[in-house]
Amino acid sequence: MTRRLALAWLGLLVVVAFAADCLAADRPIVYSRAGDLTWLPGAGPGGDDLRATLGDDDWALWPPIAADPLAVRTDGELAPLAAPSRRHLLGTDDRGRDVAARLIHGVRTSLRAAAIATTLALVLAVILALVAVRVGGATGVGVLAACDVFAAAPALLGAVAVGGLTGARGVTALALLVAVPRGADTARLVAASLRATLAEPFAAAARAAGASPARVLIRHALPHARAGLVAASAITAATTILAEAALSFLGLGAAPPTPSWGELLAQASQHELRWWLMLPAGLATTMTAAALLRLART
Repeated sequence: MTRRLALAWLGLLVVVAFAADCLAADRPIVYSRAGDLTWLPGAGPGGDDLRATLGDDDWALWPPIAADPLAVRTDGELAPLAAPSRRHLLGTDDRGRDVAARLIHGVRTSLRAAAIATTLALVLAVILALVAVRVGGATGVGVLAACDVFAAAPALLGAVAVGGLTGARGVTALALLVAVPRGADTARLVAASLRATLAEPFAAAARAAGASPARVLIRHALPHARAGLVAASAITAATTILAEAALSFLGLGAAPPTPSWGELLAQASQHELRWWLMLPAGLATTMTAAALLRLART
């Protein structure tokens, strides 16, 4: 995957996450009834109930996929594991919910988990690295040794193991499971970069000019660790995407009925690998992780 393609795919996911309610929902984007224009209605009738109240002079603009990701019935009928059709472009899951709608809204789950985990890992890494380098001595060695312990196990396997043992569920719990080991691993990288930068002539010049050690560390050394932090952030986000899919596959991911790519993959494994459950969610997960890892190499 090229860098341009990776950026395009990630940009598309961000747009889909923000516009999910306009892409897949049982409520119109905008409708006019009795001369009153209503945008993105959050309450009141929707779906067939709204259609029944629209007169000849009324109109509504519906999302491309006019289906609620949480609704188990379509036109009053329950159709679990239905194959793709004009009504359900990617079929339905084992509860009769539209797969295309859940795939689109699942983008929010994955990106929210990745954003939380990446932010927490970055904050943790910077704090630990600054403490280790600024304090130094036995304390600094101890901080980095603790980072080595937490970073020894792969973040993905650690998240799956801890999630299975504790039963922790939800996007925030998942983000914490990934953020701690990834933050510890990133802290070692940042600390090494800070120490190398502090040995540069411009850092010595700043100290000679009267800058305090803390100012030299934060104002002059920390910005030089930016490239490493960007790469580590991309790896953390990719790890979170994969961990979300793995934990949801094991029934430990986002709490039902939250749409999730991993949940679709879990259903596929339970129902004879129905391709409309497996293929779209698997491709979305793989391409997102691959795009993030591609950015980490730049």
